[in-house]
Parts: sequence; structure tokens; C-alpha cells
Amino acid sequence: MKRNAILLSLLTTLFLLPGKAVGQTTSSDGKLVYNFPFAPSEGLVNRTEKEYRKEVCLNGYWDFQPVALPGSYVQGKGVAPELSLPKEGAWSKTRIKIPSPWNINSFANRNVEGPDHRNYPSYPKEWEQVKMAWMKKTVTIPNDWNGQQIKLYFEAVAGYTEVYINKEKVGENFDLFLPFSIDITNKVAAGETAEVWVGVRSQSLFENNSTIGRRIVPAGSMWGYHIAGIWQDVYLLALPKVHVEDVYVKPLVSKNMLELEVTVQNNTEKKTDLQLQGKINEWVNLAGTDINSAPVPAWELGQEALRVVPVKVSIPANASTKVVLQVPVSGELNYWTPEQPNLYAVLLSLQAKKETLDMKYERFGWREWTLQGTTQYLNGKPYQLRGDSWHFMGIPQMTRRYAWAWFTAIKGMNANAVRPHAQIYPRFYMDVADEMGICVLNETANWASDGGPKLDSELFWEASKEHLKRFVLRDRNHASVFGWSISNENKPVILHVYNRPELMPQQKKAWEDWRDIVRANDPTRPWISADGEDDGDGILPVTVGHYGDMNSMKHWVGIGKPWGIGEHSMAYYGTPEQVAKYNGERAYESQLGRMEGLANECYHLLGNQRDMGASYSTVFNMAWYSLKPLPLGKKDMTTEPDINKDGIFFTEYKEGVPGVQPERVGPYCTTFNPGYDPNLPLYDPWPMYDAMRAANAPGHPAWSAYADIDKKQYEAPTATPAEKYKEVIFIGGDDSKLKGILDAQGVKFAAKITAPARMIYIVDGTYTLSAAEKKSMLANIAKGADVWIWGLTPQTLNVYNEILPLPVALDNLKRSSFLPVQKSWIRGLNNSDFYFCELQRADASEYSLTGALVEEGDVLLNACKTDWRAWNKRPEEIKTASTVRSEYECTAATPVFVKYRKDASCFYISTLKEFTNSEKGYNTLGVILKNAGIDCNEIEVKSNEVFFLRDNQLVFPVAAKEKLVKKADGWALDIYVFSPRPLDDLLIEPNMPKLTLVVKAKECQLAINDKAYAAASQNRHEATYKELPLLQGWNKVSIKIGERDKNEFSGNFKCDNRNEFLSSLKIMYINPEAK
Repeated sequence: MKRNAILLSLLTTLFLLPGKAVGQTTSSDGKLVYNFPFAPSEGLVNRTEKEYRKEVCLNGYWDFQPVALPGSYVQGKGVAPELSLPKEGAWSKTRIKIPSPWNINSFANRNVEGPDHRNYPSYPKEWEQVKMAWMKKTVTIPNDWNGQQIKLYFEAVAGYTEVYINKEKVGENFDLFLPFSIDITNKVAAGETAEVWVGVRSQSLFENNSTIGRRIVPAGSMWGYHIAGIWQDVYLLALPKVHVEDVYVKPLVSKNMLELEVTVQNNTEKKTDLQLQGKINEWVNLAGTDINSAPVPAWELGQEALRVVPVKVSIPANASTKVVLQVPVSGELNYWTPEQPNLYAVLLSLQAKKETLDMKYERFGWREWTLQGTTQYLNGKPYQLRGDSWHFMGIPQMTRRYAWAWFTAIKGMNANAVRPHAQIYPRFYMDVADEMGICVLNETANWASDGGPKLDSELFWEASKEHLKRFVLRDRNHASVFGWSISNENKPVILHVYNRPELMPQQKKAWEDWRDIVRANDPTRPWISADGEDDGDGILPVTVGHYGDMNSMKHWVGIGKPWGIGEHSMAYYGTPEQVAKYNGERAYESQLGRMEGLANECYHLLGNQRDMGASYSTVFNMAWYSLKPLPLGKKDMTTEPDINKDGIFFTEYKEGVPGVQPERVGPYCTTFNPGYDPNLPLYDPWPMYDAMRAANAPGHPAWSAYADIDKKQYEAPTATPAEKYKEVIFIGGDDSKLKGILDAQGVKFAAKITAPARMIYIVDGTYTLSAAEKKSMLANIAKGADVWIWGLTPQTLNVYNEILPLPVALDNLKRSSFLPVQKSWIRGLNNSDFYFCELQRADASEYSLTGALVEEGDVLLNACKTDWRAWNKRPEEIKTASTVRSEYECTAATPVFVKYRKDASCFYISTLKEFTNSEKGYNTLGVILKNAGIDCNEIEVKSNEVFFLRDNQLVFPVAAKEKLVKKADGWALDIYVFSPRPLDDLLIEPNMPKLTLVVKAKECQLAINDKAYAAASQNRHEATYKELPLLQGWNKVSIKIGERDKNEFSGNFKCDNRNEFLSSLKIMYINPEAK
């Protein structure tokens, strides 16, 4: 325990403080330049093999030729256009740097609202929209490759790939993540040149939108289904004609046996008799200790641990033979564990007549995972995994440096496992995990969470089987891999997104097929799971759930198998309103406040998972949500990223070097800084990270400042209403929107002024005062009248500065969330009362207040610097950076409601303009009026029954759910709609209002005045009814929804051609004519 505490202290000191490795960056023309290789790599052929095997890395400049889509092509029909051969003279002037997707700069772009992924500024903008293209490179076959088998090897190409050598097609591939090779021995000659063409069609061209889903191949998530092109390394390989094709290492710890399945290939024309032999050596990690050298592969072979007894092998001509070698182990090998990740190298040689023909290297760990009852065991002892998971986010993650940083942070939070999520990660992630002691739940690209996979297509199911097999074969020798995650959320998507339960038999068949594929190709790992799909209806050996509550966990425990949680917490989606469940009003203040609430949630989630015996516990997630997006290479965080000067830049591009070589890495695109920017730490944690570290503490959760949060400390004190004004005078235009708002509150307006010292002017800030009104106001102000200017604008600013005692100025600042200061009229109101981001799209305020009056007055209400609309319901790849940038780049003043006293008069100035169009806003204004002492008549209609006009929609109140009446086969609601004109004949006059009703329900029927009315369109989420034939006067509108639709039920009216018509409608729950 003491040793672990010391280790944690060292990690904290080393990695949470700014890196001080001197000289890793230099400044050139104001740019930060990183002088070390971005993606340090060793290449494909191991150095122990190089006497017998050769490679030429084909990374570097390739010619690029976009191919236009034919005019007849229609996206989403499931039929991709043919890729015509490249044309002479049509190659782009800009050459592409392989490996890199040609559309890389458009990844997670969204006008650079969030992260800056513009990694290759030299690439033309038009490449971002290219869907199919050719890449070309001329290569020279080395002179000493004569008599060798020659292969063209691709680590991964995104899209349907066709490969040509000297204009002759030699192969194709359609998997976005996995390696493939093509034998070109008979197409090239040693000492001669060859022209390589690689044609790629984006997977999106093959999408089929005809029913549910669209993708016909496993395409992963944000990165995978977006990119197109060669995105990992390319090699020419030369192998002996007789060589070891594959080695599968099976560490059978419980049997004290190391088993090697060796496939030997004979590509000669005659039978070959061989001797297969080998040895096993310690693999010694020589990686550096500073932030720049630690991720770089550096190693040597240590002492010999075991010998592989020679065996005779006879292989027919042009055939292969599998040989099983068994090596008894009696204590010679040390266990691989996360605490002690000991590794070994097996070196196998082929000999014929005492001549060595080939040498094959494979690295492994001596460890064994087993399942017993509800527990997972490592090397015969119960072992609980505590992990993290995350999507692949492009170029920043295309390096061992990122893997090292991520795994360092995992160790730093007392965890030991990772699930590379939603796609197949580059294999160097497993290499680094092997070396650092991180246990990997290895996941396919069968990611269904966005509803993308076409789960009713046989093409998808067949592609997924081949995908899984190739995946297992690629990674089965990695010591770090403890299990296989064969899919993610297929079942919930089938049942709750597609609403197609009839697809479940096919899904069950797929689980069986996938399980059997894993067992056939890797019988050493019993953990086979479908993330978020329980135990695959009993088919899979372990249970993995997503989200849920204590009852969910009790259900997973009750299944009776080893169980885990792949995703938990609202970290990736929780809005301030949702997170307030954990820390109350503090959640609305800032991203920091929100993260404090999530810290409380995650601490208890992880603690509960551990207490209930989860073999794998996690929340979603640490890497992206518990750490801050880092402003790499950005000095001024108040401005948008500049592609020419902000970010990290790299040294001269080199031909023939393994690994990706970006031109730059932009600000906010990653939460890790493995040495790039000396002014930033390796990672900068939010409170959520600290809570996770405490919850994951060895043995049991440790104390955390976030374990218990007193929500009452953030609540507003009780307000004492002011003495009532005797008279309220309104100043504004005849069509003033503000007047309507105040009338809806029942404000009692006076017709004349009799007591200036006890009156208040409420002034529409969009209204331009007349000279007479100005004169009258100034006279009454001199007698003690108060003034409230509502919704001040730049157009009227000068007018009102003439009556204010000190000048006011306006800053541009669009916000819909505000933070009250507990003073005056605002006292007693909470942050939540001024949070409108989840209720409306319109800005509640477009300006903030500044100037002498603000500086000397009392600020009552501030705009929240955090623009929560940058977070709420935004894509995962955008939202974290977008939200923190809204705070960093908010340079405007924040006051939006200010009080200033001058002699006997008080001046209240506000820029709020549109926030009362919801129940919350209506009630908030009511409290302000009460606190101010502005007398109001009692309103007959309850605010929670009002259909508010918001964002050009008449929105059903939340309380509409409570009005639903249970029927035998669903729920029913009758409402009564008043129309000032008949809408049942749109030809009565030109441009008649076209009224639409949208009902959020999976099943819906509509009747108007007791006559059934058909939906214009209906999908699995909502029904849309167009051109409602309302009669003039009151109309009965009857809505019937399905049995399961009540909780999600909502609706709205909108007018397709005349938005102003909506304000003339009236809606009630009770028939006013009957009333």
C-alpha cells in the first residue's frame, strides 16, 4: 500500500505539472515547433528478422487524383458509383502525404466551433468533399529481392480499396481498420520500378437508407465512418519463399505449458523438409523516463528463458502446414500483470540442410485469464479491472505518444484497463498497453449507437463476421488483451431506436456466430462480450451493461456470470439541469460547476460497481470528459484558433518513415500533451478525475471532497418583497411585445400619474422616446420616480442615455443562461430560474451592459460566461472544446441587469428580451415583479397549462402529459384550439396560413372536430400533420398515442408560411363553449 502511495505521488508530480524537458520545442515565426517525431515507430519487420526479411516503407508523397461522382449517382440507394481509372494529366498539383485521409481537415470541423483538427493546411479545401479518388506512387524493387516473395502491405485503408500494379488490378479490400496484403511477386521484378495505384471509394457511397440503418460494413464511430483514404502505413515486404507465415502464442498458465501454433508457408515448386526450432528470451524495456522519450519504442532481448525443442517439418509444394509446439514451463517465466508487465520474445527459425531460411519474432506475456462463477481471474487469482474507454479522435491519437499519455492517466486514477471504443484502434495501442500493464477489452467497429449499421442487411452481417475474424487474428498475441467486445449497443438500437423486434433473431444468430469465431481463433480468452447488451440473451459468457441504476446492476449480478459496465454516468450528455441532481445550483455556474456535480455522481457509481462485485468497472469517460481540452500552442485563448500560427507545428516531412507526420496539431483537439507544448501539463484534470481516482483507490474507495455535496449551500436566500408601487406606467409602442408579456402577468397599469415618488416607469427598451415622453419622464424622475428599461438595444441606447444619470454601453453577448446576484429584485431567485438553454433556441439576451453606470451601480444579474448551448445535445467530438472555448473567448462584460440609485430614484436597466415564453420564464418574471413591488391581478390560467409561443412554435406545456387519459390501447388527449379564421379551404384567399401539428410519439392518431386526419409523415419518433383544416372559432383536436409513448410525449404547432399567425391562436384543455 505504501509503495502504491509513493507511485501515485510520483505520477501526480510528474504528469500534472507542466513538463520541463528542456529543448523539445522551439519557436519559429511565433509558432511552436515540436522537434521530435510525432509518431515514433519501428516498422513492420522486427530487427531480429531483418537478415531474412526486408521492407521498404512506402509512406511519403503520393500523387492524388479526385474522381467526380457521376450525375446519375444518388446517395443512400446502396449502389456505389464505379470508380473510373485515373486520367493522365489529371493529378492534383498538391501531393498527399501518406498516411493521411484526404478529407482529414473536415473531421469534427463544424466551422471550427470546437476542436481544431485542421492537421494538413496544405491540402486543398475541395478535398474535404471528395468521395472517391486515386493515389499513385512509383516504387523501385530493391536489387537484392530476387527470388523472394514480394507483398504490398497496407496497415489500414478507409473505404472500398482497389490496388493496381503497372495498370493491372492485383487486389481489393473493404474493411476500414484492418491490415491486408497482396502478393505481387509475379507482377514486379528486382531492380525495376513499378507504378502503384490505389483507388478508394468512401464507405458512405455504399450506404443504403432504404429501411433502417445505412452502413453495410462495420465503420466505427465519428472518425471511422467519416474518413477516406490510406490512413495507416504502407510497405513493400520481401519474404523468403519458405517462411513462417504466422505464430499464435498460447500461454496455458494453469497447465504450465506454452503452446505455439506455427504456420509455415512453402511457395516453391517442390516439397521442402525443414527443421523448426527456437528460443524464448526476456524482453527488456529500455524506454526513456522523460515525457518525450518514454513513448518511444526502445528495447533489447535479455537472458534466454526457455528453448523450443527442434522438430522436423515436411511441407508440400505451394502449400502451408500448421505445427503445434509445446514448451513446458516450470517457473522460468514471470507472470504478466498490470503491476508487473513482464514480456518475452519467442524467436523461431526455419532451417534446411543447416542453412537458416527464415527468422520470426513474436512478443507475448505469460498470463492467463479465466472465468469462474461470477468472477474473472488473472493467473488463478480474482482480479478486478477498473478502466476507461473513448472514441477515436483522429490524428492526435495516431501516435504512441497519445497511447502512453492516456495509459499514464489511467494509472494515475488508480485504474488498470481500457476499452478502445467503437472501432479497431491501430495496433500500437496494444503494443504500449503490453509494455505499460494496461488490460485491453478489444472492441470491433460494430458500433450501433447512432443507428448507423444496416442491421437488416445480409451484407452487413457477412462483413461483420470477416471483420471480427481478421481483428482477432491481428491482436491475439498481445498480453494486454483480456477479452473481445464484439459489438456495442446493437440490441437497444434494434428495440428502442429502430423499433424492430423482429430483427432480434438475426442478432441472436450473429452473437452465436461472433462468439464461435472468437473461440475458433482465440480459445485462450473466455471474455467475449457485447457492450451494453447484457449477456446477449444468454449466448455470451459474460455480462456487460450500459448506464442504468442500482436495479440494473442487481439485474446484471443476477444473471450469474462475471459482469461489468462498459459505460456509466451522464458525463457525456448531462446538461446543467440534469447534473443539478448532484450539486444543485452550482451545476449551472460554469463547466467547473458542472464537473463538480459529475464528480459526485462518478464517485458513487464506481463505488457501487466495486461493492457489487463488477469484474470490470468504469464510467464514460476519463480521457475526454474528466480532462480539459488543451489549448496546444495557443497564447491568446480569447480568440478563435488561427490555422497559420496557433497549434503545434512539426519539422520537415520525411519520405519512407513509418507513422503519420501531420503538419500541425491544433488547439483543443486533445486532452493530452505528451511534450508538445512546454507551457501545458500532460493533462489538466476536472474534479471528476480526482473523484474517479479516489473511487478507484486500492482495496476500497478513498475519501473524496466530492463524495458528499451540500446542495443547500448554493440555494438562494429567502426574498422580502419591496413595498408596492402605487402606480405603474408603461411606455412603449402600440404593438409592444413587452406590453403583452406584462399583460399576461396581470400587471396593473395606471392611466395617469398622481404620486411620482411612489411610481415606476416600465419602458420598452426597443421603443424610441418622443420629446414629450422624455420631458415628462425627467420631470417625474426629479420627483423620485423609478425607471425600469427592459431590453435596451444599440438602436435606442443614445436615447436612454439622455435620461440615465450615468452613461451605459452595450457589448455583444448572446446568452440564454444567467447567474443572479442576491440583491434587490433578484434576491431569492436561483441560477436554475434563469437557465433557458434547454427551453428555447432564441437568445434570451443579445447584449450585456458596461459603462460608468454599471461600474458604480449594483449588478443584479450576469450572463453566464459558459454558453451551455455549445454543450447541450451537441456531438461528442465538438462539445467539450466548444464549451470551454465559450468561457475562454467570452471577453464581453457579463452584466445584463443593473440597478443604480440617484437621489430618490432608482434606475433598473436590463438587456433581457425573450425569456418569458416558457413556464419557467413566466414564473421567474412573476417573482421579479413581486420582489419589485409591482402589483398584478391574479391570473385564471395556470402557467403550467399555457401553450407558450417559443422559437416560432406553440409548444405543448410539460404538464400536457398529466392531462393524458388512459385508454384500452394507449393514451388520449383532447385540446381546444381557437382560430380567428377558417383554415379548411386554403383557396379562400392567397397565402392562407398553413398550420402544422407535430406530435412526439412512436404511435399517433389525430382527429379534428371528431373526424380522423391522416399524418403527412410519420417516423419512429414523431408524426407530422400538415395544413390542419381548422374552422373559424373553437376546434376540438383529439390526439391518441401508444401505450409506451406517455413519458416522451410532447408536441407543437407551427405555421409553415406565416409565423405571425401563431400568436392569434388560443388553446385550452376545457371546451370554452361548454364552459
